[in-house]
Formats: sequence, structure tokens, C-alpha cells
Amino acid sequence: MKAVAVLMILIGLVIGAGAALEFRYFGPDAEQFWVGVFTTPAGLFFVITGVMLWLRGRSVRGIVLLAALFMFAATTAATVLHVMGPPATLTGMIGVLVAVAWYWRTRPSPAERVTG
Repeated sequence: MKAVAVLMILIGLVIGAGAALEFRYFGPDAEQFWVGVFTTPAGLFFVITGVMLWLRGRSVRGIVLLAALFMFAATTAATVLHVMGPPATLTGMIGVLVAVAWYWRTRPSPAERVTG
């Protein structure tokens, strides 16, 4: 779990920092700028979720899945628009796959279980 949290933090920082650089080099009239607008918060959310996973453990299972979905959407959109290259796409998708695999492998915490 801690390894997944560290990986989420590192990948979120890498993708988010790369997306934030788009603000410096491109203006609002460029496609790259708008990819940065949406990918930077996705990277930040991935980092915050990694920190929450480190601190709270299994209780943030649902948030980990949501962060993975946001990162998947941002990475896919940036790749389709030819703003993100293959190394960054691979990095983002590895983070998504690791987060989703962790979500599937862990059992729900007692707070998440629905009792009937």
C-alpha cells in the first residue's frame, strides 16, 4: 500500500509538473494550454490521493479509483491531442493501472461494507 502511495505521488508530480509547464510556453489560444488546464489538476489530485492513501490506508479506496479515472482521462486526452508523448503517456498509464489493480486487490474497509 505504501509503495502504491509513493508511486501515485511521484507520477502525479511528474505529470502535473509537465502539464503546468504548458502554461509557461503556450497561451490560451494553443491546444497545449488547455491540456495543461485539465491535466494539472488531475496530477494534483493524484498526488493528494497518494498522500491520503499513505496516511489513511484502505479507507480511501473509492478516492483512489476516482483519481485513477481522472488521470486516465487526462492522459488519454493529452495523448489523443498529440500534446503528450509516449514516455509521459506510459508513465501516466502505469500509475492508473497500479492504482486500479490496488483497488481491485484490496478488500473494502468495514466503513465501505453495506450490511443488510
